[in-house]
Amino acid sequence: MPYVRQTSHIDRVRDLIAGRIVNPGADTARLASSYRRSLDDYRLDPASTTGPRILTGAELRAIQQSEEDFLRSTGQCLPRLHAMVREAGYCVILANARGVTIDYVVDTDQRKDFKKAGLYPGSCWSEEEEGTCGIASVLLDHEAITVHKTDHFRAAFTGLTCSAAPIFSPHGDLIGVLDASALRSPDARDSQRLVKQLVRQGATLIEDGFFLKSYSHCCILLAHRNRHFVEVQPEMLLAIDEHGDIVAANRCARDVIAGLGSLPRPVAEVLEVRAERLFDARAGRSLLSLRLAGGSTWLHARVRAPLRPAKARPRAMREAPAAQDVVAYTAPELAERTRIVHAMNAAKWRPLQAAAMLGISRATLYRRLKQLHIVAPHRQ
Repeated sequence: MPYVRQTSHIDRVRDLIAGRIVNPGADTARLASSYRRSLDDYRLDPASTTGPRILTGAELRAIQQSEEDFLRSTGQCLPRLHAMVREAGYCVILANARGVTIDYVVDTDQRKDFKKAGLYPGSCWSEEEEGTCGIASVLLDHEAITVHKTDHFRAAFTGLTCSAAPIFSPHGDLIGVLDASALRSPDARDSQRLVKQLVRQGATLIEDGFFLKSYSHCCILLAHRNRHFVEVQPEMLLAIDEHGDIVAANRCARDVIAGLGSLPRPVAEVLEVRAERLFDARAGRSLLSLRLAGGSTWLHARVRAPLRPAKARPRAMREAPAAQDVVAYTAPELAERTRIVHAMNAAKWRPLQAAAMLGISRATLYRRLKQLHIVAPHRQ
């Protein structure tokens, strides 16, 4: 894979950190911050020309099994995105919340070239290992980005261009990253605007697929501000439980409809409609026009009935988390558990940083996470 001379790349990294780049791009501040961490915190070498770490087949299979629900919710999103960008020489990558490639789509005749570049299932793209790259930047900043050629921290990747976007759970936790990468592309960053937008749209579709799968036991309100798009591609999703409460909303719904930051909430507090009307079997066969409570904004929607029965729980317990096995901890264990959870939250659930805060090795941290039954919010 072609890349720039190591000495030239090192100079560019230093110049960008120092603010000496002429006509800096919109993401320069994010790149400079990532460069500093890569140099100062992780002690990475920008002149390195080795590829990323690749997991063994057994390690990858174990991770894929743990991400089974996430992978199933992607449906045909990866192949469809690849069909849009394949003629320009792109592959499409799906990474989990730790930056591990768990799925990808690439033309068969280009597979060897992409594998040589590290764009392959099992490749690890966290910032602590590879420095600045598309997937790592999204994992940290939770915002879409294009890392174009020499924007990459390591010289090994300065021939690549990567456009990546975050994928969130229904509760707003980052669960993965969608990325489209090319081995060769025009030098101008503007040439990647369309690809970045397509990746964003693909990430949103995966989010909504994960939402629908996660709340298949609920009645789903699929809505759009334009009645002509409700059947084709609804933009807002609301999950309504058997009690008539909105228990979850997708990202677009939370942005458009006020009051969805704190759930559950009765439907009638959000929409001028009784829950019984939504539960009516006829609602699934007709288009509904619903007005937001206390406003003049109208939504057009259809209703999807629950695909599986809800777990029987008393109404009084609907706001409580699902019951879990009760584990008795000693006082020292409880104190250690609290300390580890605080460190993981401060490190945004990045094990290497959390281990450093706690003064223990990453292997020890992983062992204690398992022993103390500590699970990341998006895994619960």
